Amino acid sequence: MKNNREVIRHCPHFYTIINFEYYSNDIVSEKLIEVYEKFIFSCDMNELESISKVEKLDTVLYKYITDYSFREQVKLDINNVRVKRGENVLETIVGTIINYFDNYEKTKCRKVQVTRWI
Repeated sequence: MKNNREVIRHCPHFYTIINFEYYSNDIVSEKLIEVYEKFIFSCDMNELESISKVEKLDTVLYKYITDYSFREQVKLDINNVRVKRGENVLETIVGTIINYFDNYEKTKCRKVQVTRWI
């Protein structure tokens, strides 16, 4: 119980992410939320590196929920994730998602979207 409170303290977007309503055929969103839950509750909250990963993952999945273009990019790229034998599946997926977010943040101001006013 104490660990749960510590996790919630470091994840300000926890309830927003968990309560996200995705379409019934959106398997990627469903699996990402499952990975989020498993990862944040399996981390040791006494290590600074684990805490920073949990906080970063919380930020990334909040961005996934709120930014449509980032969500679509992740849905396209997540199918290319390969986990090698012997690697931790959760760590690999979380690291990949965080890398996608970092790359997206670097390139998002370079992309200019043209909108039309009606």
